[in-house]
Amino acid sequence: MNIAENILKHSLQNVYFLVGTPCGGKTTMAGELSKKYGFVHFNDNWHEDSFKVWLSICDERYQKKAAKRNKVTDWEAYFGQSVEEFLAAGDYNGYNEYLEFAIIELIKLSQHNTVVADLCLPIELVSELADYNRVACMLASPELVTCENYGKREDHKEFLDCIMSLKDPEKKIATQDELFRIGVLKTFEEVRQHNLFSIVRTEESTVENTLKVLEEHFNLS
Repeated sequence: MNIAENILKHSLQNVYFLVGTPCGGKTTMAGELSKKYGFVHFNDNWHEDSFKVWLSICDERYQKKAAKRNKVTDWEAYFGQSVEEFLAAGDYNGYNEYLEFAIIELIKLSQHNTVVADLCLPIELVSELADYNRVACMLASPELVTCENYGKREDHKEFLDCIMSLKDPEKKIATQDELFRIGVLKTFEEVRQHNLFSIVRTEESTVENTLKVLEEHFNLS
């Protein structure tokens, strides 16, 4: 069963969406908005349960890529793939398959709460699910989106530690950095095409100034 976008949009009208690139500040800003306004912060690790529940129910009949990734034990071979092989696999982490589950969780949660959702939703999808003033695309300039910067966050540390434990980690990191670069450029272009509001994080960006811009965009100030 497919649910029409207008029905989903109606059901998600109590949600603010922060989307964009890795290292763009989605999680930081969602945390700031939640603290200041009492919003519920929803992300992939909602109560550290949502994503785990989804992983536990993954069925290869429906979530083929995620179920396949759950069975990965040879990380040497997995991260040893070339950029071309990763791209050929498309959603190689099965993340897009999680989004159906996440949207249902958001609908349930937002019935009695204002929610700020910090998710890597596809730009085309979020443009259909929410009004302009309910979406902010948090973008990082390509040079900031690297394995090193991505791995600084505690909940991403395992990703970097895994690669560093493998053979020839520099080569594997270079592959992931190139995938990040390709993904970032693609996201920038999609944001432009869909004419969504965006904030680009640079070395000069501050939490305080970014929060003020977001508050104005979301009509909170």
